[in-house]
Amino acid sequence: MDILDFKSFTLDLVSRKLFVSGKYIYLRNKEFSLLEYFIKNIGKVLSRTRILEEVWDRNILCPTNTVDVHVSSLRKKIKSCKNVDFIRTVPCVGYVFEKNY
Repeated sequence: MDILDFKSFTLDLVSRKLFVSGKYIYLRNKEFSLLEYFIKNIGKVLSRTRILEEVWDRNILCPTNTVDVHVSSLRKKIKSCKNVDFIRTVPCVGYVFEKNY
């Protein structure tokens, strides 16, 4: 599957581009990979550790706040178009990409 669609999001996995309501949104590599992972796991609570293991290299050692920084950047870019925050923080655990917005 080369395209992931979720509501007004279109994620082109070949060109690695995000379109929100038809508008192109520039994402850095990890932001794109993070959004792809969220969309593939809609509605599931994902721990910061699991996100690091799946989105970043499994053998990399980096602090879990790396995930927080990238999620924050991704949120800003999504909110600039949709004014809705699909990414919900689960305190002391991680994040969930909401399907009910």
